[in-house]
Amino acid sequence: MKKIGIVELQTTSVKLVIAEILENQSFVITDRYEDRVKVATDMVNFELIKPATIASVSSILKSYKAILAASGIEDVQFVATNEYAEAKNQRSFFEELYSTTGFRFKILTAEEEQNYLYLSFSNTLDCPKGIAVGLNGTNVQLTIYNRRNILGQVRIDLGSYHLAEKYIADKKNSAEIMKQMCDEFSKKIAKLDCFEQLDPETQIVGTGDVFLGLAKLSKKVKHYPYNRDHAYQLERDDFDKVYDFLNGLEIDNTKKLKGISTERADIIASGLSIIKAISDKSAVNKFIVAETGIAEAIILLAANPTLDKPMSDVLGNSLDTLNLYYNKANIQNTKNVYDISIVLFKQLKVLHKLPRNYVKVLRIASYLNDCGKRISAANYEKKGFNVVLESDIYGVNHHEQVLAAFTVACQKLEDFSMTDWVRYSSMLTEADLDGVRKLAIIVRLASKLDMFNTGKVRDISCDILGDSVIMKTIVESPAEMEIAEGKKVAVDFAKAFKKHLEIL
Repeated sequence: MKKIGIVELQTTSVKLVIAEILENQSFVITDRYEDRVKVATDMVNFELIKPATIASVSSILKSYKAILAASGIEDVQFVATNEYAEAKNQRSFFEELYSTTGFRFKILTAEEEQNYLYLSFSNTLDCPKGIAVGLNGTNVQLTIYNRRNILGQVRIDLGSYHLAEKYIADKKNSAEIMKQMCDEFSKKIAKLDCFEQLDPETQIVGTGDVFLGLAKLSKKVKHYPYNRDHAYQLERDDFDKVYDFLNGLEIDNTKKLKGISTERADIIASGLSIIKAISDKSAVNKFIVAETGIAEAIILLAANPTLDKPMSDVLGNSLDTLNLYYNKANIQNTKNVYDISIVLFKQLKVLHKLPRNYVKVLRIASYLNDCGKRISAANYEKKGFNVVLESDIYGVNHHEQVLAAFTVACQKLEDFSMTDWVRYSSMLTEADLDGVRKLAIIVRLASKLDMFNTGKVRDISCDILGDSVIMKTIVESPAEMEIAEGKKVAVDFAKAFKKHLEIL
């Protein structure tokens, strides 16, 4: 497997992302580093980057150079966001970085930056229709897309640091300050026609300090149980609660928000004011947060150079990638379990009565049914719970990923933990509990029918008769051992489906 590194220079942070390129033209992030810098503050206040800031950036990059050297990575790309094009001393800044580190950076064009963000969002999120927001200290970039097509792009030369520096110094009350910031940005986008006739399913999607801060604050307000930012979704009511919370604070340029990285409260406030203005203008009241961004898009293109449009099956590609990286020795078994699980889901639909959206949960759980074995073979189902929760599974929402974790954990019904379920109860329902139990039995039965990784069971036909389910296996060679293993699930099958199971 080939390793690649991306050093991404933003005006608020420097990032190093290291990934392994896989045979399926995808990648797995193996290391991620991020350090804060104050370039945006310099550029807004002085229109150039101060010597102390240059020295700080150079010191960070020297440490990244040592990491890359220790990792033996030769394929490294160095990119700087388009904001750097506005610095008066950009030439001397990058020459200094080159002389001290040997890193030669490419300043991205605004179009490249927007396209990278769109590519990243559309290949890691279940958000087919969106307004991709690149919210920087000095500008905001918007890309409006529908499914796999870009409908329009625009850049507004007014960012979160601009607004914060302009208004926070007035020492007015926070509500008035945030209203003024929102009003000013609203005027900037008032005449844009790209927001007209948006699909009702459109979401505002973004990454970076402000969006990640929004996610963390929203989760605190809601007492959200799942500690994951990527793919976190909010409704307008959730957003307004965070916005109103900041309205009630005394905001200045030194105040920090507990648990929100090291970002200043005034920058979060100005950023949220910008997001509110975009939401008001577009009438889009749904938001989704991404942890992926420019670096991930560059890595994706390095892995798949011919990719010109987003993938048609983000979840499927993500599961194939995890399977290839973590479970290569048993990759065919995983696919067999998935195929049998889908057949069983369809054959037993009249019994489980689960809606189609549970298919995503089943896909994840069947692909990762034995992922707990990465830790230990003993009680691997229980260990699989945390593995699924913490895995980078793209193309699903939090609700689906949590349900998949429970499905993997309770393939044996006696292993089901109501204590864990109660912990996540605020994002789950009684119907979900019934669904998880049924899906868990389907996955366990499928795994038993390919227990020996032979692929003998090619199809299944179920007859539902009175109090029994007659399950006829269609095999390409005798499968007595697989059928015998499948029969061991009969007791739990009866508990979940209220039917006696016979396998032929």
